[in-house]
Amino acid sequence: MILLLLWSLMGVTVGPGWSDPIVVTEEPNSTAPVQYIIRDEQGRFHLVWSDYQLDPRIGYKVFLLDGTTIIPDTMISRDTSSGVLSPSVQLSDSLFAFWREYNPVYYCIRSLEDGDEITPATYLFTEYTNYPHIRACPDSLGRLHVLRNIGTDVYYAVWTPAEGSGFIEEYGWIIPDIFIIGVLLVDGDRVHLILGDSYQTYMYMQYDLEGNVTVPLYDFTQDNWYMDRYPGLAVDNNGDLIVVSQVLISGHPGRYGFWRLDGKTGDLEIEKWIVVSDIPNMDVSTDMVLLPYPGNEKFYLVWVDGYYSEILWYIVMNNAGTLLVEPTAAYDHSDEDPEQLANVDGVVDSEGNLYVIYNQGEMEPIFGGYPTFGWFNAASLGLEEEEESSEQGMALTLIEPSCNPFCGSVEFLVTGAEISELTVYDISGRLVAEIPVADGVGVWNGRGYSGDRLPTGVYTVSSGENCEPAVVTLLKER
Repeated sequence: MILLLLWSLMGVTVGPGWSDPIVVTEEPNSTAPVQYIIRDEQGRFHLVWSDYQLDPRIGYKVFLLDGTTIIPDTMISRDTSSGVLSPSVQLSDSLFAFWREYNPVYYCIRSLEDGDEITPATYLFTEYTNYPHIRACPDSLGRLHVLRNIGTDVYYAVWTPAEGSGFIEEYGWIIPDIFIIGVLLVDGDRVHLILGDSYQTYMYMQYDLEGNVTVPLYDFTQDNWYMDRYPGLAVDNNGDLIVVSQVLISGHPGRYGFWRLDGKTGDLEIEKWIVVSDIPNMDVSTDMVLLPYPGNEKFYLVWVDGYYSEILWYIVMNNAGTLLVEPTAAYDHSDEDPEQLANVDGVVDSEGNLYVIYNQGEMEPIFGGYPTFGWFNAASLGLEEEEESSEQGMALTLIEPSCNPFCGSVEFLVTGAEISELTVYDISGRLVAEIPVADGVGVWNGRGYSGDRLPTGVYTVSSGENCEPAVVTLLKER
């Protein structure tokens, strides 16, 4: 069966800079196994996935970059119904896995040094959980900061692992008025939380490492958007929080929203669209991962094409949400119909190379899913060369739109090199308009060379070389 799947993978269209995809489990799993991956200091990959060998169990294995097995497929849950796998967490030299067994929650610990079992599948707690996931993030003191549900309430706690006896809870409490478990990220002595209220509006708050509220709970979005339950979080080189989420608005296709919050005060600095579903055969989904490039000035966003479920897309952006690499297909499985992709996870190494794992749901000749691994060579981006040129005295041009998307007209604030003109390109790369710039400001009315209104869609605005282009969405005039 694996030979048949490997034969089918030969038809995958692979994006520039990406490796060929590799199936990394010996047996098929469920129709859509959830998987999480951690890369250790020796460059080995530790994979945890659900629905091990077509049973509701939790699997684990360790493999090398070329797919060579170090530790074969191993069941790490108890031999009973175990599902709803939560993201795996790395704490020091150990991997922590959490999942639900019927209603009780279990966990286990594996060594990142040799893959050995440190703590076997161990009972954790039995409270009913409306959203049965644990979201955990380590701090510098060797503890885990945790979000989970107790009933419909969201509970925040700090745990110290205790070998053989679960965790010692140093403190914990229910967060008032929050009903949808969200995500959290620890950065130094700050704990950033994105949480959902009863109206599915997402809120921000911040604790210090001792549980004191440093930024009270508030709605950080400027519009009432329906956001995904588990947005992506990252911190930039200034310590500001980057948030990316799928956003659904009535009458519009799914989009990815981008927010940057001041890391100290929590104040909203930027809110904009970064990806909209206007590119043919592209869609955004909740199956995405946000990962910082070394230095935390640039970020990868990788997602599984939600509606079509045939393509793994990626972009590279800076900490202002400006796209440095437009939406590009990493792995295009559309010629292998019927296929179904889902559940991407990934990690970045110190050189900026990106490693991803995603589910490839094989519909023929067997109805099953396979964790599929691939990696991206960061050197193919040429971003390091751009940085070197900038450091050698070339002024980098930055273009920031006053609003995005826009209907009537949009202003572009241009900083860096002095220029007199901006150029506008459509989704195919065709030059469609030029914008005069005076005193660092250019205004575009959405029209092309003919003076006619251009079609609704995504346009790239640039000033030529050594420029971070702006990507804006032109909407129909009201």
